[in-house]
Amino acid sequence: MNFTLRILVVDDEPLVTALLKETLKGLGYEVETAGSAAEAKSKAKSFDPDLAILDVDLGSGPDGIDLATSLKHGSPALAVIFLTNVAEPKFAGKSAKSLPSGAAYLHKMRMGDSTLLSSAIDQVSRGKGKSLRDDLNSENSLSGLSRSQLDVIDLLARGMSNEEIAQIRGTTVRAVRLILVRAFKAMGIDEQGGSERRVKAAIEYLKAAGLPR
Repeated sequence: MNFTLRILVVDDEPLVTALLKETLKGLGYEVETAGSAAEAKSKAKSFDPDLAILDVDLGSGPDGIDLATSLKHGSPALAVIFLTNVAEPKFAGKSAKSLPSGAAYLHKMRMGDSTLLSSAIDQVSRGKGKSLRDDLNSENSLSGLSRSQLDVIDLLARGMSNEEIAQIRGTTVRAVRLILVRAFKAMGIDEQGGSERRVKAAIEYLKAAGLPR
């Protein structure tokens, strides 16, 4: 008896879901797509996927890591591949331990490699996705930042002033400045850079975490 793997693709970018659907169907898989966590949960009930390919950043509402946890609660055997621009789970406010056991984590820049995608699907379906973890090999200047430093850099990247950041975090402007000074140092940004430091930090954050919603 022939068995066709059923794959659920979840991404809030229609172009991405369309491209992945076309690629995966060409590889012989049965595919359904969803643009949000809510739609994915609904589709999963009727489609009963064997594997899910999820973006981490799904816009407003639950992210892809939350969705994976929910889907696996209803279907523990579900295999998971994260395909995302989010360099590491921590940029979504999660730790690497939040990922389901055996899940793969691939950067979207690799989605055009159908051979890699097919290999990842095969390995993850057999519970061997541990070697497919781009997040563990991610090279970016924010890797050494603390959670509070990342939170402040995130707000900075959204265009907020120190005063606005202090108000949101319920702290003082001086405290925000100290966090930024330490964050800039950890990122290797020149202390003498003046206002350019904020721009450089924002650019590095956007490279690693994607555009803020």
